[in-house]
Amino acid sequence: EDDDQVFAFMETSGERGIDCYIDSYATVDGVEYAIGSPCDYAVALCYFEGDEQLVPIELEDPLMEEIFPIAEGIIEEEFGEELVLLRTPQTLTLVGELEESDLEEDDNLAGDINETEEEVEILVSFEEDGQEYHLVRLLDPVLLVGKAGNENTRILLTPEESDNVMPKLEDMFLTYQEGDEM
Repeated sequence: EDDDQVFAFMETSGERGIDCYIDSYATVDGVEYAIGSPCDYAVALCYFEGDEQLVPIELEDPLMEEIFPIAEGIIEEEFGEELVLLRTPQTLTLVGELEESDLEEDDNLAGDINETEEEVEILVSFEEDGQEYHLVRLLDPVLLVGKAGNENTRILLTPEESDNVMPKLEDMFLTYQEGDEM
């Protein structure tokens, strides 16, 4: 029913949001939660630590304040209005259509982000203050959880709510998956 409907998943402050398609709903402790995936490409700014470890820059990291505007400028310079880098809640997003020819030659480089072994695709690389940075597309799905807002919005969980609700949602999901396999 909500397949093509776009919902804004908003920060609790109401200041920033991220447009998502809702994948499913779940009720935990009497509260309905929506699980959504971003409408646009989920991306991250990263750098290599040593020779192999790709490290994402956390959204709250002071380094993000420094590097994001540079990456935003490079995207604007290279792609004009075709692609726009946004500082959305919980993940950066790239709005627009990526074409295969837009990618760098080494686009098949799959770096590991920490120990999660998340698959990524390098879109753009640049150097700042002697450090090479990469804007990567996250190939694994990014899921966001929100509770009821108004008609077309959901409110993203606070860190405290997330600590409480996420383990319960994960248990529900695993139980549901195990039921499918029988």
